[in-house]
Amino acid sequence: MSFTIIFLVIIIALTFEFINGFHDTANSIATVVGTKVLTPRQAIILAASTNLIGALAGHAVAKTVSSGLVDAQFVSPQVIICALLGGIVWNLLTWWFGLPSSSTHALVSGICGAALARAHGDFNAIIWSVRKIKDGKVVMEGVLHKVIIPMLTSPLIGFFGGLLVMGLFYALLRNARPRLVNRFFGKAQIVSAAYMGFATGLSDAQKTMGVITLALVTATATGTFATVPDCLSFLRMDKSLQAEASIRQVQNPQATPAQLRQAAGVLEEEAARLQPGEFKEAFLTLAARTYAAVNDPASASRLDALADGTHQTILATEAARLITKLPLLGSMVAGKHTAWRHVLTQEMQAAEAVATNPLVAAAAKVHDLAPDVPIWIKIICSLTMAAGTASGGWRIIRTLGHKMVKLQPVHGFAAETTAATLLAVTGYFGMTVSTTHSITTAIMGVGCAKRFNALKFSLVERILWAWILTLPAAGSIAYLLVKGGQLCGWIP
Repeated sequence: MSFTIIFLVIIIALTFEFINGFHDTANSIATVVGTKVLTPRQAIILAASTNLIGALAGHAVAKTVSSGLVDAQFVSPQVIICALLGGIVWNLLTWWFGLPSSSTHALVSGICGAALARAHGDFNAIIWSVRKIKDGKVVMEGVLHKVIIPMLTSPLIGFFGGLLVMGLFYALLRNARPRLVNRFFGKAQIVSAAYMGFATGLSDAQKTMGVITLALVTATATGTFATVPDCLSFLRMDKSLQAEASIRQVQNPQATPAQLRQAAGVLEEEAARLQPGEFKEAFLTLAARTYAAVNDPASASRLDALADGTHQTILATEAARLITKLPLLGSMVAGKHTAWRHVLTQEMQAAEAVATNPLVAAAAKVHDLAPDVPIWIKIICSLTMAAGTASGGWRIIRTLGHKMVKLQPVHGFAAETTAATLLAVTGYFGMTVSTTHSITTAIMGVGCAKRFNALKFSLVERILWAWILTLPAAGSIAYLLVKGGQLCGWIP
C-alpha cells in the first residue's frame, strides 16, 4: 500500500464532503430562505458557520462509520475509494435533478457495496447485527440497528413530529394576529436555522471523518506508516502493526505463556507511547489481563493502576470541555467513554459462563475498538463541508423551500426544530440518520398540519423514489467499481 493511494483516499473523501456540503445545504437553509426570513447569502453564511461548529462537536457517528458497518478485513484504501465514488456519482445525479436524496445513505451503501464486492459476494462481510457491551450496558450495533432501523423510523418521526409541533402552534396561536406571529417566528427561525445547521454538521460531516479514519487505521495496521517521516507522523493511528499483531496473538487460544507474555509487553510499550485515550486504556487493560493469565499478578496490578489513571485523565479532559456544560446541547455532544476494566471483566465472565476462553474474548473486544477521530481530520472535514455549504445548492433549495409546500416563518421554525432535534439525538447515539429525510419529512408534516392537500404529492412521490433507489443505486455503483478494479488487477 502506497502513500499515493492513501492521499488519493483523503482527496476523494474531501471531494465527497464538499459535494455533501452543497448537496445538503438545502437541509439547513431551505426553509429559512423559503420563508424569506434570510436572504440566500445570509442563510449560507449562517449554515456554513453552524455546520463547522457542529462538525467539531462530537464523533459518535464517525466511529460508527469507521468501524461498525463492514468487516475490516475486506476494507482497503482502494475499496474505500470505490465506496466514495459510488456516493459521489449518486449525489451529483440527484443534485442535477434537484432531488433531496440522502448523502448519508449514499455513503453507507457505497461502503457496503464495495465491501461486498471485495468479499466476492459474501454477505458476511457486512456487519448486520452484533451485540456489544458499552459502559456495562448491552447495546446492539451494525447496519440493521445503526442504519436500516433509523432509515425507516426517522422519516416517520420527522413527519409526525412536524405535524404535532405545527398542530400545537395552531392551537396556541389561533387567536394571535398573523402579523405578530410572523414577526416573532421570523426572529425565532434564525435560531432554529442555526440549530439545524449545527445538527447537520454534527451528523453529516462526521461520516467523511469516519471514512478517512477508517483508511488511516487500515494503513497503520498493515504497516504502511511504519517508516513514515516525522513530518507525516500525524497520519499514524493509535493501533500500530505491532499492536494489531499482539492483539491477534492474545486472541489465539493456542498461544503459549511465553507468547502471551511477549504480546502483553508489546501492548504495554504501545500504550506508553500513546496520549491518554481509549486505545491507551484498552491496551493497558488487556495487557494486565494477559499478565494475570500467565501468573504475573504484580505486572497485572501495575498496569491496572495505569489503566485507571488513564481513564480518570480521559474523564477530566471531557469534563473540561466547555461545550458539554451547555444545557441540552451538552449532553448531545458529550463523549461516551468506556471503562475498560469493567467492560473486559464482564466480557471475560460472560465467556467463562459459556465455557469459552475468557482472555480470547477480552482480546476480541479490544480488537473491535473504534478509534477516536484525530483533531486534524475533524478540522479539515469541517472546513471542507463549510466551504461546500457556502457554494450553495440552489436546485434542492428550490425543491424544499418553494415547490413542496408554501411556508411561513412559523412553519419553518416547526420543521427545523423537529428535524434538528431528531438529528442531534440520533447523532449522540452514533446513528447514521439522513439529514435529508429528517428535514424533508418534517416539512411534509408541517404542510399536512396546514392542510392535507397543501403538499404537492407528485413532487413528494419523486422524492420518495429517490430515497428508495439511493441504497441499491450507490451500492451497485461502488460494487461495479470494485469488480472493475479486480478485473484490472488494481484490487485483489
